[in-house]
Amino acid sequence: MTRKIEDEMAQTTMRLPRDLYRRLKRAGGERGMGEEIRRRLEASFEPESTNQKTKELLQAIAFVADETDNNYGPWSESAFAFEVVKLCVDLLLVLDRPKGDAIAPGDSTIGTLIYGDDPKEISRILVGDVVRERRASARDEKPR
Repeated sequence: MTRKIEDEMAQTTMRLPRDLYRRLKRAGGERGMGEEIRRRLEASFEPESTNQKTKELLQAIAFVADETDNNYGPWSESAFAFEVVKLCVDLLLVLDRPKGDAIAPGDSTIGTLIYGDDPKEISRILVGDVVRERRASARDEKPR
């Protein structure tokens, strides 16, 4: 470990239930358990959505992704497992779809002014933001 990294890090020790230890170790994979713990702790300080339906959807997605991983292997590594998770997410969204047509709320909303009123174009922009953020995070995490 370089001197700069050592100066930015503090070492700690903690006791974990064996099952939690195994799950963290498995979730960490090649990155390692320590990195998985750091990632999860950092995420716990990020602002949470205040929308209850969003929280429920995210919990449901995490559940189906974990169940799929446990039964068919990681969804990000198996085309079959990926398809299972994708179809589950689609079904979950259908369950909570509001009634009516998908019409933008109007020209005066902030979202319409920034992104326009085409759901496909809006989704491309938002997913593009996610991809750019992931790439930036990956660059920041690479050892120097």
